[in-house]
Amino acid sequence: AETMRFTPATILFSAAAIPQGSSAFVTTMSSTAGGNDAALKATVEAKDSLFVDATATSGTHESVSEYYGQTLSTSDDLKTNACCTGSSMPRHIKSAISKIHPTVIAKYYGCGLCVPDLLDGTTVLDLGCGAGRDVYIASQLVGPNGKVIGVDMTPEQLDVAKETQPYHADKFGFANTEFHLGKIEELDQIESLEDNSVDVIVSNCVINLCPDKEAVLKSCYRLLKPGGELYFSDVYSNRRVPESLRKDKVLWGECLSGALYWNDFQVSIGLLL
Repeated sequence: AETMRFTPATILFSAAAIPQGSSAFVTTMSSTAGGNDAALKATVEAKDSLFVDATATSGTHESVSEYYGQTLSTSDDLKTNACCTGSSMPRHIKSAISKIHPTVIAKYYGCGLCVPDLLDGTTVLDLGCGAGRDVYIASQLVGPNGKVIGVDMTPEQLDVAKETQPYHADKFGFANTEFHLGKIEELDQIESLEDNSVDVIVSNCVINLCPDKEAVLKSCYRLLKPGGELYFSDVYSNRRVPESLRKDKVLWGECLSGALYWNDFQVSIGLLL
């Protein structure tokens, strides 16, 4: 039997001004993962359910939060190598990471931060920010005139992010971060997140953990300013993940079972709105 493959990929969407009735997301960069036209065509008719995992139970969020808040203490506790980042990165990002608190670094579980370099003075939103590593990288990139907002549903992770805010403010010479407890499928419940208020949204290997990916992407478009951008790295599969794997709490928590089949994603992203 053919082996199922999971592949990290980085995606960029631009929320440009689009006529009503058109796709809200314009793919401007994508992974080189391919697919055949027949598979893509067959996907269209099932678009309404592609981004919503019907097999996920009401306890999926609680299970994920428990996994990242209690089961995992540091990245050394991961059971697979799915949530990992290559050591090769730009010099300015390495420099930014060197200024981040060691405890925040130890609790990093992403598969790769994707963020533009020219962020000075902008507002950045990090979905699934965890202990705040990427927030504190972006904090240095946006500078004292910018702002970085982190959202995560795991209290233990956010506690670390918030407790180290004074450390990072002292290290950077300015304070420009804020953190909110919440699900990234329910961003409308965070009152301070207003429509058309964010320049750039980033997410690092988190959207796969959400049962309702459509809700996440729709909220991103609502929050982005005209011309704003969404950058996210995530894990994709070369076929639809079997139900037996989607019910495995460890594999879901390790960013595998919730991975979206690339061909489904490729077609459905243009049909969300």
